[in-house]
Amino acid sequence: MSVVEERYCPVSRSTVTRRLSELVAEKESEIKCKLQKINNVSVTVDIWTDRGMRGFLGVTAHFMEIEEKDCPRRLQTVLLSCERFTGSHTGERISEKFEEICDNFNIKHKLDYIICDNASNMKKAFTVCFPSAKTDNEDDDEDELGNSCMWEEVSEEYQDDVESIQSSCRQQRLQCFAHSLQLVVRDGLKETRTLNSAMAKVTKFCSLLHSTCRLKEAFEAEYGANRSIPSAVSTRWNSTLRLVEAVTDLDPQSLNSLLEAQGHKGLCLSAREWSQLKELVDILAPFLQATDLTQGEKVVTVSAALPCVLSLNSHLIHMLNASRHLVGLVKALQKSLQRRFQGMFANVRMDETAQPPVELPFGDMVYMLSALLDPSFCLFWLEQDVLAPDEVKSEVKEMMIDLLLVEAQKVTIPEGSSGEDEEEPPVPAKTPRLFSGYRKKSTKKKADHHTSCKDEVIRYIQVCSEEEVDCMDFWQKHAKIFPRLYLVSMKLLAVPATSAPVERVFSHGGLIMRPHRARLSAKTLSSLIFLKCNHSVA
Repeated sequence: MSVVEERYCPVSRSTVTRRLSELVAEKESEIKCKLQKINNVSVTVDIWTDRGMRGFLGVTAHFMEIEEKDCPRRLQTVLLSCERFTGSHTGERISEKFEEICDNFNIKHKLDYIICDNASNMKKAFTVCFPSAKTDNEDDDEDELGNSCMWEEVSEEYQDDVESIQSSCRQQRLQCFAHSLQLVVRDGLKETRTLNSAMAKVTKFCSLLHSTCRLKEAFEAEYGANRSIPSAVSTRWNSTLRLVEAVTDLDPQSLNSLLEAQGHKGLCLSAREWSQLKELVDILAPFLQATDLTQGEKVVTVSAALPCVLSLNSHLIHMLNASRHLVGLVKALQKSLQRRFQGMFANVRMDETAQPPVELPFGDMVYMLSALLDPSFCLFWLEQDVLAPDEVKSEVKEMMIDLLLVEAQKVTIPEGSSGEDEEEPPVPAKTPRLFSGYRKKSTKKKADHHTSCKDEVIRYIQVCSEEEVDCMDFWQKHAKIFPRLYLVSMKLLAVPATSAPVERVFSHGGLIMRPHRARLSAKTLSSLIFLKCNHSVA
């Protein structure tokens, strides 16, 4: 800068540090003002370790912004905290720190759902130790909680209260959909050994391609400089799938000739191995699509969870008959999918179990109601992917409508929302291949404008047409036509399906704390992450 302007005086480190604290305080005040106007908030929670092995607890909040003049409602994500988390990462300590953050932003009474991964400390933090279920006299001793006689000492008059608290705790915490889906794929690959030889060759070829100049030059000469093979990350199955997909897109004969010419004849793929890899891509491609669909940013994701699971189940049933080499993989995937998402299958009557669905993984009704309130899915998934008799489908449909009516009757319609505006035609949107079969069979009917809750639900189902529409655009255009459902949808569709938002926060932290900035203090790093992730909040 001295070359551009000799009089320039650089800002001192202490000034920058002091200004950081001021900016964080200003941004935190803006977020508090925004949250003060919101009635329903969902959060994602996770713990991150930086390059210096320091722990940070990240919490993001998700809600629908209040509708203002010339500014429609939209999904909003804010970072509440990414502060240093010292000491052991037990459930009790995570719960205490989380409660502090909620108190700071005054959102404890507004919380709907907490989304986190399946780690045991997270499970304990938001079930046994969830702050809303604690009393002043509660003992956090782990031995006491594990005592089977503990609940026998509760008098009969308080037993209902205890059961209600336990039930509310189970419903408040949701598992990360993407993490559970990753566990399903891991379970399937663990049971399949026929792929070991082909996968070892592909992985070795990718490693050599990224470490050997001679092979890289020969590869670019054969396929072009713009063609590449992505590296696989051991902890991410989708990166391995993208690697296999990129390899199988190449011509097998030219690839084997290239490997042989470069002295790697042992890495040449046989016709059987090539067929196995192609089949692997066909089996796992919908899982990758489901993962990407439910990890979107600033888009509705929770509504896709149930249709994704049911569509994947139908896909695996089809692949069971079509597969030649990987039948064992398909069976293992299907078994794991039905076990890890048992609550969803129980809710649609595809799993007979004595346990209430709410006590099973992903048994919360938010998945069914959000799918119903998303016009891209509505009841299409019920017609196509619920493998049950028509009578059972009718029962499930009636159950969902009844649940939606209960929610709709709780809301208060603001003045001016009479439901008498004319409907606007839906805007076409791209349909994911995973749901390409979802189409409304019945003809479109003209809706009569009654104001009862049931009529509103029936009219909404009729309006959902064959053309796909963006979920948020649909509800903005039909807010006055379906005033009660609009308010319910704004509450439910703001819930994130995965903990991906807080993972993105940690990615920003990794980019900020590059190797040559590894001596950043925890406070400075936390401030930079907070400002970076909330820069668009106004």
